[in-house]
Amino acid sequence: MNAKLYVQRPAAYPQRQMEGEGVLRTLLLAFALALPMASMAYLKIQHTRLSYAMSEIRDQIRQEEEVRRTLLLERSRFQRDEEIQAYADKAGLMPRKQSHLVPRAFTQEDQRLAKLVPPVPPTGF
Repeated sequence: MNAKLYVQRPAAYPQRQMEGEGVLRTLLLAFALALPMASMAYLKIQHTRLSYAMSEIRDQIRQEEEVRRTLLLERSRFQRDEEIQAYADKAGLMPRKQSHLVPRAFTQEDQRLAKLVPPVPPTGF
C-alpha cells in the first residue's frame, strides 16, 4: 500500500483570521462614513471663517466709504467757500462780522490792543 495518507492540518487560528477581517471591514466602514462627515465639518468651519472675514471686509469698506463721503463733502465746501471768496474779492464786498470766509484784516496783536483801548465816541451829534 503505497497510498499516501493526507493529513489535513487545521488552519492556524481560523477564527482569529475571520475576526481580524471583520474588524478591518468595520474600520473601513467607519472610515468610509467618517470621511464625508469630516469633509463637511471642515467645509462648514471654512465657511464660518470666510463669513467672519467677509464681515470684517464689509465693515472696512463701509468705513472707507464714509471717509470718502466726508472728504468729498469737505472738498465741495472748500470749493464753494473759495468761489464765494473769489466773488467777494472781485465785487469788493465787505465781510460780515461772523464771516469765516474772508480773512481778517487785523492780527491777534491788533485785536488785543482794541480790547484794551476804549471805543471812541462818535462826533457830530
